[in-house]
Amino acid sequence: MKLGVFDHMQKNDRPERSYADLYAGHLEILEFADQAGMDFYFVAEHHFDLGFSECPSPGSFLGAASQRSKRIRLGPLVYVLPLWNPIRVAEEVALLDNLTKGRLECGFGAGIGPFAFSAYGVPWDEKRKMAWEALRMIQGIWANPSYSYEGNYFKCKDVELGIPLVQKPHPPLWMPTRSKEPIEEAASMGVSTVQWVPPKMNVVRAAFDHYREVYQRVQPAGRKPHIGLMREIYVAESDQRARADAKDHWSYFWHRRGGARTYGGHGQEGVRMILDGGRKQELLDMEHSIEEGSFICGSPETVARQIQSIATQAGADTFLGEFTFGALEHRQAMNSLRLFTEGVMPALREFEIDALNYPKADA
Repeated sequence: MKLGVFDHMQKNDRPERSYADLYAGHLEILEFADQAGMDFYFVAEHHFDLGFSECPSPGSFLGAASQRSKRIRLGPLVYVLPLWNPIRVAEEVALLDNLTKGRLECGFGAGIGPFAFSAYGVPWDEKRKMAWEALRMIQGIWANPSYSYEGNYFKCKDVELGIPLVQKPHPPLWMPTRSKEPIEEAASMGVSTVQWVPPKMNVVRAAFDHYREVYQRVQPAGRKPHIGLMREIYVAESDQRARADAKDHWSYFWHRRGGARTYGGHGQEGVRMILDGGRKQELLDMEHSIEEGSFICGSPETVARQIQSIATQAGADTFLGEFTFGALEHRQAMNSLRLFTEGVMPALREFEIDALNYPKADA
C-alpha cells in the first residue's frame, strides 16, 4: 500500500498555543513522516473555520515543507479552485514542483464550505462549473508556450508560464469525489481519488466501483491513478490505551466549533450538525466508529488489521491518516505516528491491492 498523512491542521481551543507553534509542530510531523519513509503528505485548504482547519494557503506551507523533506511527496488536498485565479495556481504549482524537485502531488476541488464562498464573494451554486473551467485553464497554461482562454468565469490572454514544470506533462492530480458526476470526471481524466467518512463503507465501495468502471471504459492516457481512503487515526501501545487516550478527542473532533463551516454549514457548530440523525449517533459512538472502520484506533497490530480490512472492503491502494485530530497534544500525535511507522507500516507495505482492477462488490 501507499501510505501518507492528511492534515486538516487543527488548532485546539487553548489560546496559549500560538499559531507559530501550531505550524512548527506540523512541520515536525511532516519531517518525521519523510524520514520514516512515508509516501505522501497532504494538507487541506480551508478558510475561517475557527480552528478546525487552519491552512488557508497550502502552497505557502508546502513551500516550507519542501525545505524540511527529501523524499516524501507533498501536495494540497485540495486547492479550492473557485477561490483562486487559475493563472496564480498554474504558476504556484510550477514553483512548488521545482522547490520539491518533482515531488509535488496536486489536489483540486470545488470546495465544500459555503461560509468561505460567501466571505470571498464567490457564487456557491456555480462552484463546480467554476472549478472545471479553472482546471481546463490551468492545464492549458501548463501545456502551451503561450495560452489564451475566454470562459464564463475566468479568462487569460497570451499567458507564458516562465517556470517549467519538473514533472511532465504536470504533477499527478487528485480529486476527492462524493457524487456521480465528479467520480466520472476524475476517472475519465485518470485523476487519483480519495474518500473520507462520514459515508459508510458500502457507499464508498459503490463510489470506487463506479470510478473503476469509468476508468476501464475510457482508458485515459498517463500515469495510473491511486484510489485512497482517509481516516482519523490513533495508535498506542495497546488497544485499551489507544481507546482511553482517543475517546475525548474523537468526540471533540465532531463537536468542536467551526467544523460545520468546513463541511457545509455557516455557523459555529461542530461537524455533527450537518449529519443526519442516525449517522450522527453512529459516528459519535467511538466503539461503533472503530468497528465499522470510520476511526482507526488501537495497537499497531490492531491498526494494521483495521486498515487492511477497510482497504479490502473498498478496493483501495492508498491510506492517508490524520494523526492530529481533536485536541491531541503534539507529543501524543508524534508518538502515534512513530508507532504507526515502526509497527504498522511494515505490515502494510506487504499488503497489495490492484485498485483499478478490483472486482465489483456484487460480482
